[in-house]
Amino acid sequence: MGYSFIKFNDEIIDSKVMMELTDLTRLLFKDKDVSVSVRKYSYFNPSTNTMNVSTFWKHRYDISEIEGFRHDILTRFQSDAVFDYNEFENVKDRNILFQQIFLTLEHYRNRREAISQRPFIEHMIEPGDIILMAEYEKPANNDAEFFLKTLNRAVLEHKDHFKINDYSFNIISRSTKESIDMTDKMLKEVSLDDRLSTYHQIHDMPFNDISVYTHTTPYRKDRAELQSEDDESDIEHDTGRVDTKTDRDADDAGILGETGDNAAKKNRHNIENTYDDDVEDFYEGFGHNLGDNTINDKSAANTHAELIIKKPKIKMVNYDKYRIKYDFYNDLAQQVIGDITKILNFKMNEFQTNRSSGKLMKNPIGPIISGSHKIFTKKVSESKEVDAAFSIILDQSYSMTEHMEDCINGVIIINNILKSLNIPQRIVSHHEDSFEIMGDHYPNYLYEHLDFDKSKYYYPVSLLDIESSGDNRDGFIFRHEIDVLNKRMEKDKFMIIFSDGLPSAEQYNQSGVIDTHEAINEARKNGIRVMNVFIDVENEENTREAIKNIYGQNTIIVEKPEEIAHILPNVIERIIKSLII
Repeated sequence: MGYSFIKFNDEIIDSKVMMELTDLTRLLFKDKDVSVSVRKYSYFNPSTNTMNVSTFWKHRYDISEIEGFRHDILTRFQSDAVFDYNEFENVKDRNILFQQIFLTLEHYRNRREAISQRPFIEHMIEPGDIILMAEYEKPANNDAEFFLKTLNRAVLEHKDHFKINDYSFNIISRSTKESIDMTDKMLKEVSLDDRLSTYHQIHDMPFNDISVYTHTTPYRKDRAELQSEDDESDIEHDTGRVDTKTDRDADDAGILGETGDNAAKKNRHNIENTYDDDVEDFYEGFGHNLGDNTINDKSAANTHAELIIKKPKIKMVNYDKYRIKYDFYNDLAQQVIGDITKILNFKMNEFQTNRSSGKLMKNPIGPIISGSHKIFTKKVSESKEVDAAFSIILDQSYSMTEHMEDCINGVIIINNILKSLNIPQRIVSHHEDSFEIMGDHYPNYLYEHLDFDKSKYYYPVSLLDIESSGDNRDGFIFRHEIDVLNKRMEKDKFMIIFSDGLPSAEQYNQSGVIDTHEAINEARKNGIRVMNVFIDVENEENTREAIKNIYGQNTIIVEKPEEIAHILPNVIERIIKSLII
């Protein structure tokens, strides 16, 4: 269970805002893996593939934080295409004033290219520019700070030249190397006290991170020479796969005002993800087994997450306990089963009348008198089975302790209904073991209480042995279940999720909401319908809103967990009726 606000360096950001910013950033960068974070200064970090927006826009009365954050993204989304990061090595060890002037010139190039690519953003960034202009007009503490602020005002005014005292400098740079040369020229001609503290800096860039980034093989200037003959052979054999811009991407580009050939530019990050969570081993009981359960979650939020699948052993004593619960709620289930069965029987025996061929009607007098030749009937033979599959996912994290029994009762009822109607189902629970977490190892346990192949013959008795513990890395688990459902042949597929709050796990609080939201969107794109049963006990309104943002309208808010068993039968009945009527 988490909160609906995300914490970045002691700053609290609304999760809805972060989801909107992430969607915008990924569209502009044309990179589905780029992430968004909040830092003191705004810049794109290529080594982590992260767009950082500035806390400068927080706690202001003249602009909303989302407008300010959007300003940072709109003026920097061309960073990866504009900057030559190899040249940044020549700036890494220079003094702060040199770096600040250089970054200002590079930022100007970035802004100009962004506006050139999408002219409409010039109007969108105007409110933010006005606020920044007022900030740069504040009195400076020394000549170096005055020089820097004046230069940044010239950038906001879209000037070609920068004038200060008796000097005039061209500030239109065409490359990163030229920005370095222009910075050198300025500092040689103007005598400045270079004692500029980091407190007064305007821009920032992780030069050390970029230095490491540019020295890794995939980004080195001589990477073509480093590529082995085997790699070249692999590329030749991969010619059947063509990267294209889909119609949807083209529409998105059009909406955001992308012009000319820029709509067809290929993203620089279209390389193989070296942090590929490909897990082939899984655990069953106490033995280590090799199976075909693989998960290919390339989300940056789940780089160190490991999926461990277990099939819980059933305690004999739990059979009687399960039977007691089954019998107690059986009447509720049977009512739904009876209603659905009646509809299926009716459809199976339904006749179509007034047909031009088929079996003669018992009483064709009416059509004959009216002169119609449609005096025949035909029996409609429809299958009595519902062509659907359900994956039921239960959050097993520690915060679910007080609600677990009520959720299990709900799952038992769903199982009874689906089993009686011969609808395949899969029932799992999950948690991240917070006690086993290491620096690069986040074990996530997925317990298979019932799988599709056995759902017509067995009951999920092992549910009664669940112990709540740890955290919940929801997006990671959901992607695995999406993969499982995608392999099913049924026409309609559903995920029913039981939870009591937002995702929360190791290094997952700031990105977990976004990652889970994306996983739900992936499910829907794959034709899987998602329903969230949200146990809302003492949650704040913003948490409810965040849940709705993640799951959409298909969220059932349950304020009294003991009512789950009475609410779910009607919900399941409506779902099944929507499939057969």
